[in-house]
Amino acid sequence: MHAHRVTFLLLLLLPASPVLANLDVHPMRVHVDAGRTSSIRVHAQSSRTQYIRATVRQVVAPATEDEHEVDAPPGDASAIAVTPGMFALAGGGSRLVRLIALEPVTEETAFRVYFEGVRAADADAHTETNETASATIGVSLVWGVLVNVLPADGQVAMQLAQGRLHNRGTLRLGIRRIEQCVAAVCSTHDIERSVYPGAALALPFQPVAGARLRVHYRLSRDGYREHQQTLLP
Repeated sequence: MHAHRVTFLLLLLLPASPVLANLDVHPMRVHVDAGRTSSIRVHAQSSRTQYIRATVRQVVAPATEDEHEVDAPPGDASAIAVTPGMFALAGGGSRLVRLIALEPVTEETAFRVYFEGVRAADADAHTETNETASATIGVSLVWGVLVNVLPADGQVAMQLAQGRLHNRGTLRLGIRRIEQCVAAVCSTHDIERSVYPGAALALPFQPVAGARLRVHYRLSRDGYREHQQTLLP
């Protein structure tokens, strides 16, 4: 799914510098409820100390052809904060990074939190480190974690119109499949697409008059639990 893809960016820096060992970030997708926190764990995959910086970008028009990212507002103006935003990661160690919901959102909003290695000289003065730590980078992977911030009172609402499934609610719909039933005969269409509030999904089939459409979907806060709703064309 377009909006759920794992983002890996390969940064090519000075070829004469040593190579920064890879990181392991888990999970690659999280949600944050209004007024709550969530967490991501960053693991080191080498014996060398690394300096890690976290940056936040907001995903605009997620899961559509127009999806793109913009810099998230700094500080309290942003919907989420990442703490710590810069830290030293000891060789073979791990660090728990917390995501904090700051500003309330009126509908589910997508962000990506990027974790990348930086040079020791670029690390913030407040970074937790020690005098013997050293880390330089030549080639580094940047990990992008998809973060969904949820409204306090999220609502599910969907509508069929002109062969499209419209999300009229305030929560993302992780559409899994749609069954079209005419009398006792049903056909199943696997879809696997996210539909964010205000967006619409073009159905891969033509709804039949008098049929019942059973939509199977997931919500960000419910993990793999499936929900369903029946609609009439």
